[in-house]
Amino acid sequence: MFGYSVGYRRLLGAAGVLCLLFALAGTSIEAPGVAAQETAISAEQQLADLYAPVVMIKEQLQECSTNGEQFRPVVVDIIFGTDDVRLMRRGAHGKPDEEIKRGIQASDLFGLDDRHYIDLPFDPRNPGCSYEKWGKKRMAELGITPSIYAFVLTEPGKPGIVVQYWYYWIYNLFNDVHESDWEGVQVYFADATSVQDILEKQPLPTTIGFAQHAGGELGHVGQDKVEMRGTHVVAHPSSGSHADYYAEAVWLGWGEDGSGFGCDHADAPEVEIPVHVVLLPNEVSEATSEFAWLTFAGDWGEVEVPGLFSGPKGPMQHSRWHSPISWLSEIRQNSLAVPVHPTIGPGISQVFCGAAELGSRVVRVFGIDQKLITGLIVAAIVGLLAFTLVAWRYTWEAIRMYVRHGYFFITVGVLAFPIAAMGQRLEAWVQDQSESALLTRLPESTYLRTLWEFVAGAATGTVQEVLLSAVIGPIVTIGAYLIYCAEAGRPAGAWHSDFRIYPRVAASRVLYAVLIELMILSVVLLPLAVYKGVQWFFAPQAVVADDATVRGSLDMSKGRVEGHWIHSAAMVVAVTALIGLPAPLIGTALLMVGGVELPVAQWISAVLFCVLYPIGSIAATLFYLRRSIAPGRVAPYLPDQASAAAPTVPQLASSG
Repeated sequence: MFGYSVGYRRLLGAAGVLCLLFALAGTSIEAPGVAAQETAISAEQQLADLYAPVVMIKEQLQECSTNGEQFRPVVVDIIFGTDDVRLMRRGAHGKPDEEIKRGIQASDLFGLDDRHYIDLPFDPRNPGCSYEKWGKKRMAELGITPSIYAFVLTEPGKPGIVVQYWYYWIYNLFNDVHESDWEGVQVYFADATSVQDILEKQPLPTTIGFAQHAGGELGHVGQDKVEMRGTHVVAHPSSGSHADYYAEAVWLGWGEDGSGFGCDHADAPEVEIPVHVVLLPNEVSEATSEFAWLTFAGDWGEVEVPGLFSGPKGPMQHSRWHSPISWLSEIRQNSLAVPVHPTIGPGISQVFCGAAELGSRVVRVFGIDQKLITGLIVAAIVGLLAFTLVAWRYTWEAIRMYVRHGYFFITVGVLAFPIAAMGQRLEAWVQDQSESALLTRLPESTYLRTLWEFVAGAATGTVQEVLLSAVIGPIVTIGAYLIYCAEAGRPAGAWHSDFRIYPRVAASRVLYAVLIELMILSVVLLPLAVYKGVQWFFAPQAVVADDATVRGSLDMSKGRVEGHWIHSAAMVVAVTALIGLPAPLIGTALLMVGGVELPVAQWISAVLFCVLYPIGSIAATLFYLRRSIAPGRVAPYLPDQASAAAPTVPQLASSG
């Protein structure tokens, strides 16, 4: 019995060991498949982490300031589960849009077509600081940290492996303002055959693509513009618009179909933000997936008219999601940087960026259709051409006088250089102080902030011009008058005699500038500022040619203009264009087609501005002297007539 039991236990023990061996053998047979799957998933995450971009954003020094990045790239969970975000469906046949649900989740977006859109709280055309504060509040509530999505993929028929990185931002604060924004970075390994191959060799990417306003820019490791930190490319998302660039600067933004038209600010000061990388699946087939939102074909923001203010489509609706390698061959090779701050004179960024921003504000506020805007632009161009034809005679004569007496006018232009430099520094300082002191203390209303920015810009943006017109303008005006009289065979004062009226000429110009500036700052008097700005524009010429007093020069100029305001306005436009446009336009052309470096182009623009500055004042003086604007009110000033106001001291003998 005892022997039997021992044998039995040994038999059971042997059977147990055998079963255990079979179990272990079964585990060893099944494990490689499971382990391989886990390794594959882990390998993709490792790959995404290994090559994730270093994200540098423009530092926001004060809350709610638009001079810096107000938002962070986050996971889309930030818009889920809150009652102030709505899922909407467009109304058919003129019916109003329908609210589908609040407190939406990823599953609610699964497979929805492009008739649907997500409506975030607040008004996208009047954002104020609302989106910034809402985003920070939601991040704190959910414990969300800055994050980017990663997607590892290939393209059929193309060699290599691509790793895409997608940013999601809750708001696009650019010229084409809209809720939500999808941008990103892409790295391509042309010779890679597998994810594991890349992880083992850890090569640098063959090609890099940065998304920029539905377009993009290509980069290659080794190029000066491409900065690498180990295996990580350094990306500079522009403030508000979030287009990615390879270096810190202010960039000319220009996406496909004109999207993102304007200036992208990715300039200093910048700060690095660590980002968490979330891996996206290759396929989403069920609504229960946490990534069910990927299949959403609608807009990720409120739908607006015009469409440039509507929310964007999600990642799967972009061409680079399906054809990443082909997309690289379609994007541009370089981006154009524009100066952040002008050295002297109107900067390239002021001319281009200012015009783009002004146009977008008009569309944003009034909701004008893009076709109408295009028509208005064409009409404006035609109008400017008409004004140019009206003023062409005096413009051409001014250029001829400038060339004939270049020794004098170029010397004056050189003297303008230090004055303009001092004015520019003073202007920049006042603008910085005005923003830091008052802008962040204003209410959240965009209209109030825009009004203040306008007032501050108008008050400080003309410091340089006022200095030049008060110091250099009188010299040019008096010189042009003396040369004109000498060439026309008229009696005129000697240089030392006529330059005694210099203080009076300068004072008349300052008085004009102060009065017009006050009207502009009132905002409500803007139309009057335009009207009076033309009437009083020739006050310095009235002092020189008609011996008017400082106060009387405004009335004398008004008398000359009355009855022919349109012709005078054309001349004012021409003079302003002659002074402000040639230098920045030439600088821009040198950047675009001349291969000139940015600092060089900027200094060329500054020098040209000073050297060519006298031409505008010459044209204004000739217009005043050679045209009888209001016969019967003020005596015509023509070469063959004596002027009671002209000095009778010995005429200029060496003028030409």
